[in-house]
Amino acid sequence: MNGSPPSMLKPALIGGAVFGLLAGIPLVGALNCLCCSLVMGGGFLASFLYSKECRAVGAEFRPGNGAMVGLVAAPFYAIVGTIVSGVFQMLMGGSIMEQLEQARQMGAEIPPEVEEFFASSGTALLIGAGFLITLVLAAVFSTIGGAIGGAVFKVEPPAAAPPPPPMTGGAAPPPTP
Repeated sequence: MNGSPPSMLKPALIGGAVFGLLAGIPLVGALNCLCCSLVMGGGFLASFLYSKECRAVGAEFRPGNGAMVGLVAAPFYAIVGTIVSGVFQMLMGGSIMEQLEQARQMGAEIPPEVEEFFASSGTALLIGAGFLITLVLAAVFSTIGGAIGGAVFKVEPPAAAPPPPPMTGGAAPPPTP
């Protein structure tokens, strides 16, 4: 029997949130420098979880389904990653202006335009811009991770039972072993 596909929401939420949490942690988040590996991992995990649900109900699961669940995981990744990153930012070290001052004391040359931009922009604007950039990148790379997961965890629908042989002349069909 060919089951209808389950909801993608739960696998996408889990995949996106788990890897968004990891990406928000400062040193762990640096793994995204390796081909956006954490973002792709969120789509891959969502794809894995969704393939298990598809297998349980007898629905097919292909790379296109994996890409779709990866795309659905992207906003959860961006939301959780932005929140966790913001919390760590507040806990670890003040405002962006303080960080620019620390960089200057360590010998970095900060262009006046950069300093002016950060001084005039509010924190909410910077967080919002970071969220939007993360959302766009997550949409692309989480979809790729989901498509890869779809190829790895592919589920074929169960084969349909062959039709019964036609009844001819009133004779009983031969017994099947």
